[in-house]
Amino acid sequence: MKKIAVSIQKGGVGKTTVSLSLAAELARRGKKVLLIDADPQGNTTGTLLESFSHDLAETLYGDVTIDQAISKTQIENLYIIPTNSIDRKGFRSLRTYRTSEASKEPFIFSDLCEEVKKLNFDYCIFDTSPAFDEFEENIMIASDEVIAVIKADAYSQDGLQIFKNNLESFKKRKHSQNPKFETIVLNEINRSIKLTDIISEGLNEGDFNVVFVPVDQDFKYATLARQTIQQRGGKKETLDALKNLADLVK
Repeated sequence: MKKIAVSIQKGGVGKTTVSLSLAAELARRGKKVLLIDADPQGNTTGTLLESFSHDLAETLYGDVTIDQAISKTQIENLYIIPTNSIDRKGFRSLRTYRTSEASKEPFIFSDLCEEVKKLNFDYCIFDTSPAFDEFEENIMIASDEVIAVIKADAYSQDGLQIFKNNLESFKKRKHSQNPKFETIVLNEINRSIKLTDIISEGLNEGDFNVVFVPVDQDFKYATLARQTIQQRGGKKETLDALKNLADLVK
């Protein structure tokens, strides 16, 4: 089972959209995919599920088993461990776990993935928050590969550099080569804007696979309809980019 984290230290770049779209594309190919919503905002969960019985926080606290926490989505082969974006009275939330427990359990996601593997999943994809604290480090420990998502603007470039520095520091401290960082998604590109080409050229000069996802209003319509872009039917250029991304993580 391959474990992939989708991450960046910048909000609003479409990280959740890319996580969901990649998972849906792999599922469309007949792969059994588990998407873990590890972002307290729970946007992935809100898109895929109208309701659920158990969430990620309950799993991390040991209140429920992995198979109890997994929800089947309307998409064939795609499953999710959801996150409740609203802190419910009497329930321990993911936000609480992040601040009070994550530093004590560095291998919690590694152990979780071992249990997921027993359920015959081909891929486990983590949609992470725009942070790089102990909680995210625990996800990195468990992951084989990390994919960064940015937009073609200066702020996202800064976020990418911060992420690269954090990841390099993490690997040195953990004496680890994983997760591999070979792929960057340049999201919501507009070829008519010169800055897009400038940033694209800079990324291509590095040792990265760069996937270019165009501006596509169907992403917004798909989210409103609780659909993936594949279900909605986006631009050919968009769908081709997502196929390219899926090819890269084989």
